[in-house]
Amino acid sequence: MLPTYLYSDLPKLREHKLYAEIDTEALIYNYKLLSAATQGTHHICVVKADAYGHAADICVRALLSAGCRFFAVSCIEEAISVRSICNNENIDAEVLILGYTDPTQAHLLCENNIIQTILSYEYAEKLNFEACRKRMCVRVHAALDTGMNRIGISACSDEQIFRAAITVKKIFSLEGLSLEGLFTHFARADEGADVSKEFTRLQFDRFLSVKKMLAEDGIFLFCHASNSAAAISESSYALDGVRLGIALYGVAPSAYIDDVSRLGLKPVMSLKTLICHTHTLIPGESVSYGGLYTAEDERAIATIPIGYADGFLRAYGGYKVTVSTAEGNFKAPVVGRICMDQCMIDVTGIPAKVGDVVTIFGNLPDDLKELAKRADTIEYECLCLVSARVPRVAKRRSVDKINLTESKND
Repeated sequence: MLPTYLYSDLPKLREHKLYAEIDTEALIYNYKLLSAATQGTHHICVVKADAYGHAADICVRALLSAGCRFFAVSCIEEAISVRSICNNENIDAEVLILGYTDPTQAHLLCENNIIQTILSYEYAEKLNFEACRKRMCVRVHAALDTGMNRIGISACSDEQIFRAAITVKKIFSLEGLSLEGLFTHFARADEGADVSKEFTRLQFDRFLSVKKMLAEDGIFLFCHASNSAAAISESSYALDGVRLGIALYGVAPSAYIDDVSRLGLKPVMSLKTLICHTHTLIPGESVSYGGLYTAEDERAIATIPIGYADGFLRAYGGYKVTVSTAEGNFKAPVVGRICMDQCMIDVTGIPAKVGDVVTIFGNLPDDLKELAKRADTIEYECLCLVSARVPRVAKRRSVDKINLTESKND
């Protein structure tokens, strides 16, 4: 029996009580901005994890229209999906899997013209065996571990660098593999401390040492090392390609990179919902589970249909959302514990009513920063945690008011 995916069978409706609005114009703007800042190299757009939670089908089409011809993903399922989108648009583009693929799926890699990352020589042998057994040849890039210590062929000492070059040469000679590229991943490129910069330079130098040894034997590969942080902060690390990830979606990799670049990236996702219920909270009454918030005086409370099952974590309590009313936009704090599917906001003094749109984040870059701060995490995680049951909707150029008739609570 084939596996099923969470929420994959939910119906697609025209209107939604909760949705993530994806601004494709902002995405294209960011892509062109980053491309201009990193001229002279190929731009690999990282669309793993459903384009960092933004919906790969929407984002890949937009990036294709902007001229992107190289994508990177995490797994074979994502790769096949991206390939399908490219085929539907009648555009050929490279698709690189940055993570592990079961060697028995070598035929799927070939059939879909997907590039697979080689994690180790042992992995290369297994993938080669399966490819030869199917009389196929798999396109691959070899990953070098220069200090991330996650995946890749170890190259963290002089001895390991020497052995890594020999290993890559052996992979190059395998009949069932077509070795086309070589890459590494920086562990601390988003940090501003001198020790972090020195470590990134050390990783890069280790990578260049292997690259040089291969070149001496006439092996020239497509090389890439820079992630968003390195691509923005240090142009000398741009080799044949740079991998553009979080920055594409309007989020600086860190406060340090944001301060250094001042690129003016635009947020691509806006998480929006609406007020579904309002009531008056009398003094002495508490809101939600545990009674964490008790009214000292009369308060106006609005319920919005978003909770931790949608990726709006309990740790976000106290965060201020933006309520859009007929009289303007107002900030309103989340009060009481966030529930699985709902939470409450204090709209005292705000002319809020049922049906008013509430923006969780997306109006300003600082929205997401504040949300991440609340949960002591990073903006990447806040984006990726937005649940699959939240519809992703391409932004319309005209704002449509969402109407909702308040119903009696069950």
